[in-house]
Amino acid sequence: MTNLILTIAFLLPMPTQVSEERCLAKIIFAESRGESIEGAIAVGQATVNRAKRTGKAICKLTGVSRLTPPRNLMAHYTALAKSVMGGKDSIVRNSDSWNTGTKPRRAGEVVRQIGGHVFYVMSGL
Repeated sequence: MTNLILTIAFLLPMPTQVSEERCLAKIIFAESRGESIEGAIAVGQATVNRAKRTGKAICKLTGVSRLTPPRNLMAHYTALAKSVMGGKDSIVRNSDSWNTGTKPRRAGEVVRQIGGHVFYVMSGL
């Protein structure tokens, strides 16, 4: 019985992970509006890269917008966030920033453009 309880406990997501997924879902929804699924995933991946680079939790990142998706879309954006957090390969490689249109002057190297978003490595994060 104890083994079963321990197994179930390890299979359930930790509250922190669920919170981070929820924060990432809100960022993806807010920052990738009007983009394809690929664009939404790219925003999520760049967000995770920024969190790793700065050593901050996703929920503590600054410089990103957060909007709660409508109820009927929350499961979709949460699934995207979970996929991004569990993924190994990144379509934006080491990008940690994005902009619509063109990259800001002070930014670093452009890595990729997807839809209306330009993904790049910020030179001074």
